Amino acid sequence: MDVSAIAKSGLLGLIIGTVLAVIGSAGATPLERVVTVLLCGIIGLAIGAATEWLTSLLPTRIARTATYFVISAAIAITISAIVTAALITISPGVVGYHLWAIPLIVVTIVGIGNLVDYQMYRRAQRRLAAYQAGLDDETADTNR
Repeated sequence: MDVSAIAKSGLLGLIIGTVLAVIGSAGATPLERVVTVLLCGIIGLAIGAATEWLTSLLPTRIARTATYFVISAAIAITISAIVTAALITISPGVVGYHLWAIPLIVVTIVGIGNLVDYQMYRRAQRRLAAYQAGLDDETADTNR
């Protein structure tokens, strides 16, 4: 399993928790806000681990980068939506009358996080290719 991807999911959970603590802070104590952020971080770690595990079960014939990122994002968004809906359903103190907004916020943040992760991967690949091309040019110059 990719531990860095799980850590990114935990960080994404902390970001989601912060957003939810800020928008749902009417009547919440500071301790409740901190607990919300920390629980979202822990849930993010669990979702990240589940996503990595499910992604590792994929067959190698679909082992193209774009396909991997799309499937991984779909798994993460689906699990996040299910967990968010379950937590809202079992929550004793409903957050408000805009219940649909919470899963929408969570899914949007997870989707944006996955897009950013893919863009960072693509940028790293372009930089690596440029670096390798520079090494090839240096090798060709020294062989002359």
